[in-house]
Amino acid sequence: MKSLIKIFLLTGFFLSINTSFAQSNDNETSKVLVRFNEPMSREGIFDLSNYKIISEDNHELKIYKVGVVEGDTAVVLFTEKHQLGKAYKVIVSNLKDKAGNLIHQENNYAHYQKEQ
Repeated sequence: MKSLIKIFLLTGFFLSINTSFAQSNDNETSKVLVRFNEPMSREGIFDLSNYKIISEDNHELKIYKVGVVEGDTAVVLFTEKHQLGKAYKVIVSNLKDKAGNLIHQENNYAHYQKEQ
């Protein structure tokens, strides 16, 4: 079962989360939607090393692929499967908005939990 986790990333230096999950038939992967408050530069947006997801037991989830949503206002991270009830932290680094502003390193993360 795939999950889709919505995470809203504001280039104004912090992340906020709205966790909602979309169901699918694939039992091996999850999708994490990271939404930005403005269009992002494509420079580095596909670089897997700019994203990290860590579980509450410090296991770093494998990120297989990054897809960009039309308008460059969000990315979808295709990851290894999230576990029910487990808390996660997503970290986004080294990305810039179209004006060239770098995401602030002090608030470039968000916590969320997969429920149901």
